[in-house]
Amino acid sequence: MAINTIFKSVSSDYERNLDGKQIVMQCNFDTTSKGGVSKVCALSSDAQITKVQALSKQIKVSGRVSIKLVYLDGEGKLNSFDYISDFSEDIVDDAVVADMPCLVNASIVDSVSGISGSEIKVQTVVELMPKVVEINTVDLLEESEGALSLKQEQYYQKYIGTVSEEFEVSDEYACGVRVDDVLYYDAKVLVCNVDNADCKLNLSGQIEVCIIYSSEGVHSTKNINMPFVQELATKGEDLQACIKAIVKDSRLILEGDENENVFKMVITVALQGFVMQGETMSAIIDLYSPANALTLTKEDVRFERQNGVMRFEERISGSVSVGDQEEGIRNVISCVVTQNNLSNLIAMNDGILAEGILNTSVIYVDDGGTVKCMQVELPYSLEFAKEGVREGDLLSGSAIATECAHKVKRDREVELTANIALSVCSKSAVCNTVIKGIEEGEEIEKNNCAMSVYLPSKGESIWQIAKTLGMSIESIMQQNADLGDTMKGDERIVIYREL
Repeated sequence: MAINTIFKSVSSDYERNLDGKQIVMQCNFDTTSKGGVSKVCALSSDAQITKVQALSKQIKVSGRVSIKLVYLDGEGKLNSFDYISDFSEDIVDDAVVADMPCLVNASIVDSVSGISGSEIKVQTVVELMPKVVEINTVDLLEESEGALSLKQEQYYQKYIGTVSEEFEVSDEYACGVRVDDVLYYDAKVLVCNVDNADCKLNLSGQIEVCIIYSSEGVHSTKNINMPFVQELATKGEDLQACIKAIVKDSRLILEGDENENVFKMVITVALQGFVMQGETMSAIIDLYSPANALTLTKEDVRFERQNGVMRFEERISGSVSVGDQEEGIRNVISCVVTQNNLSNLIAMNDGILAEGILNTSVIYVDDGGTVKCMQVELPYSLEFAKEGVREGDLLSGSAIATECAHKVKRDREVELTANIALSVCSKSAVCNTVIKGIEEGEEIEKNNCAMSVYLPSKGESIWQIAKTLGMSIESIMQQNADLGDTMKGDERIVIYREL
């Protein structure tokens, strides 16, 4: 009897990480016109991608590094410097096809400074991590006539589009004083959640702003949290997206009355990520014929399934003390977060482990009235419970510090606390078995015994037994109603046949 089959083509697209590269940016700041430099207090840097183009076997990348410096001039007064440097790079990879969906993430690996006369030299290491979407199609065996089949529910995903949207978030803060100078202004952004309610793709996140300003010779620091919600243009059901946010532009506008200024913060957030649409299909993964021997050609289809974005938060603390030869601390002007390096994300069963180092700079006034600064590293290793995460899942993410606070203890020690907020994207490995071809062989000799007794092995499935006996699962179960899907090893299967 010939076997008739029906195959159905489905999308099996997947995101693929390519090998990245590191570039080194050199920047020099001449401080002669600002009174020279005696010490660098805080160095903060960010990187963003402005343009990506996939060509044959290469990706052309354009980006920008922004650097913010707070330093002491030759007279020991606080000063600052902002600088932007553009770059262009080519990433070569044989897997790249022209015009394929492509994104590149840029992150700061390290940023160090040195002083040479009145010049500040800054070296920044930027890591470029490209990822592409492989467009793939798989033929699933959906129906078969003339053979008994085993079906399985299989998950596949289809590439819908690339998120490259921008939007503005604004807020105001009333200082209550006349602002003479803004020494430092920086903003960090984090994606908190991406959901697909009502066929819409909605994203929520938060922006953390730090402002150091002076009024009548007194320096003050304000940390402001700005939550936001944004509806994305992509619509549809069963959508998943691991989306990263960056601050593309940040403006600080001084408004209000002359003696009571208001900070207006206008921040442009840029999003990037791939949107996938999931689909669960019923596919035949095995079949046999009681009449003819069958030879099946099978193939494993492997890809990584996007599970979405998770947000975690935990408070960390640490302390730093001035040297015995130094004067005590009168007051702290600011604790500037210079870098939050998330070095490791590990998936565990129903949880994750996050490891990193929070780098801060404590700017303070000593008992003699001199402005000074010292660097502080706060390493962290945090465990978070999250149901559904499994060991072996692939994690990627970013971190920002929020609600940074300081407290002077015993006039010589500063205790620092901050919340580490994490945005983590999770992907799980998927392996689907598909049948590529069927070849019919010789006719199978019929079993003429009126009764057969079969003793299954432990762990043997009812499908394996049906293939061995050359019968349907339904026929076996009708005569052995107490059988389960998997054998315990102590069953006795009795089969009666009609001759």
